[in-house]
Amino acid sequence: MTRNPFLVQGPASVSFSGGRTSAYMLRQILDAHGGTLPPDVIVLFANTGKERLETLDFVHECETRWSVPIRWVEYASEPDGDGLAHVTRSVTYETASREGEPFAALIRARSFLPNPIMRFCTSELKIRPMGKACRALGWDHWTNLIGLRADEPRRVAKTTAPTRQRWDNECPLARAGVTVADVAAYWTASPFDLQLMSHEGNCDLCFLKGRAKIERIMRARPDLATWWAEQEEDKTFRKDRPTYRRMLENVQASPMLTGLDIDDETMPCGCTD
Repeated sequence: MTRNPFLVQGPASVSFSGGRTSAYMLRQILDAHGGTLPPDVIVLFANTGKERLETLDFVHECETRWSVPIRWVEYASEPDGDGLAHVTRSVTYETASREGEPFAALIRARSFLPNPIMRFCTSELKIRPMGKACRALGWDHWTNLIGLRADEPRRVAKTTAPTRQRWDNECPLARAGVTVADVAAYWTASPFDLQLMSHEGNCDLCFLKGRAKIERIMRARPDLATWWAEQEEDKTFRKDRPTYRRMLENVQASPMLTGLDIDDETMPCGCTD
């Protein structure tokens, strides 16, 4: 008999991005274990402070409706001699940062912005805090479950390739043959859902999003541009397109959607896994 890919043998962490796919993975894991996770399997959500508020609400609704404890962690920096030390702190839905504080702290500590070549925001704001949370439990090696589907074979292959990390990545959705259509069907029938459209994503105006997508979001939520523009006062996230401030000015000058309806430049980011 083929083993249920959602039966997890600990120690293991379930990486919950706050999106529909990883939430669906969590639900399948819970169902495989009769609704309650084994004591050596934990669920982790790493908050960057730039997640949409709808994402935080969705994570909280999952943990309350499904009675599953979710560990919320955030990056922080602390004075350490002449520099700054990278640390991880535990937060809750109520205390989680909502104004980009962890991300801004990382930028100050690094003294430059992440970019498409050096995407240290994902590693420092997501991967490392979750790894530190597992190490704090005394785990030397564990399995990390990531919400990548069967219709994402290249990302699955890259993610599950052997590494020198203390954990091995597994993608149970891919093993189970789950596709985006399966995930969509589940949430269509669900009594609750993430209150974001598919093009919006969890990280509100992530620099890996295509320009057309960013400007489309800005048209509906121009306030989201403020934080990103402030970070670019004397530097830039990307040199191959206008700054966030300039994109906002373009949107405000032409509030109606233009021909930039097709967005083919969005880059994949581990934050969505």
